[in-house]
Amino acid sequence: MKRNLIILFVFSLCAFNTNAGYERSLGKSAKGLLMGDAFTTLAYEDRTLFYNPALLARHKGFSFYPLNPIFSAPNVVNDMDTYTDLGSDPADVADVLLGTPIHLGIDYAPGFKMGQFGLSAIMNYDSNFSLQNQVTPSLNVDHRYDKGFIAGVGFNVTNEIAAGASIKYIKRESIYGSYNLTGYTLLDALNAGEITDVLDSLGKIQGSGWGVDAGIDYRKITDGDSFFSMGFVLQDIYTILQTEENEDDLEVQAQPLVASFGTAWSSKVGGGFGLTLSADIKHLEKQMEFMQRVHLGMELALSPALTLFAGVNAIDNYSYGFKVNLFIVDVFIGAYSREIGEKLQQQQSDEVLVYVSLFDFTFDTL
Repeated sequence: MKRNLIILFVFSLCAFNTNAGYERSLGKSAKGLLMGDAFTTLAYEDRTLFYNPALLARHKGFSFYPLNPIFSAPNVVNDMDTYTDLGSDPADVADVLLGTPIHLGIDYAPGFKMGQFGLSAIMNYDSNFSLQNQVTPSLNVDHRYDKGFIAGVGFNVTNEIAAGASIKYIKRESIYGSYNLTGYTLLDALNAGEITDVLDSLGKIQGSGWGVDAGIDYRKITDGDSFFSMGFVLQDIYTILQTEENEDDLEVQAQPLVASFGTAWSSKVGGGFGLTLSADIKHLEKQMEFMQRVHLGMELALSPALTLFAGVNAIDNYSYGFKVNLFIVDVFIGAYSREIGEKLQQQQSDEVLVYVSLFDFTFDTL
């Protein structure tokens, strides 16, 4: 009965109406991205607070994550011809890159968990560029640099059901607009000198505010370390960013509500070997095609030192990669695609990531 109520509540949120596009997440897990971002009930590692605070209820001891950056960039291997035939003339470059999204990102989230409490810093640089309109080329810029923190707590309602909530503070720098490739605004900005002056010339604005997340999670241990789980989370239930005064009266990019439902099944047979399958239905608050919401993931642990990942989202956006455990350092390398258009299969962004977690540790406390 409880499960049916949870699912009914999740799907009732489909009435909310917002537009698609680049997701304005404050942080993502490298493992989650390589599993198609189907990670709502599996985020037990360093970025729990960016997925579902209810999972903190299952944490024991003290865990520390001092160095855990994720670097992401365009997947040039996936479309090598695009980047090798750019030419030298600006017009030729514009013709080749027309409609090709370019993403640059650095996500750094040092933090710790102590018992059922967690705290993480927010340091997320996310810039996306795209040339549009062949007749009058324009550069679409979607840039964010978020700083702040997120803190949360989880608690056990029963042996199998957990709940949690978190609070966050965000200070955001953003640029969002379209600039004529040969217009004075873009040319003047590029001639401004220092990178800070370039950003200011493009209309950089700043804002800050507080937000709240809440989630629940059901987990049933089936055999030893094997389990079945499902959960639901509301991120940024009430996040209001106040824009600092600026001469153009621009508004800083909002941090919208996100509703997600997820489920997972995991089985471990010993010797470091195990299989995990997961499925998420994301952005239930948006009006979009159903398949645009669907995320599927797989984790195949071959040994304590090597794990493979794969995933798919929105029908034909694939992800894949691997993790190597080198004792004091974990390294993830992989590629993923994501939908950035308003409609299904309208446009996708192909990206690669490298994640390094150094000197993290967990130990039990009495």
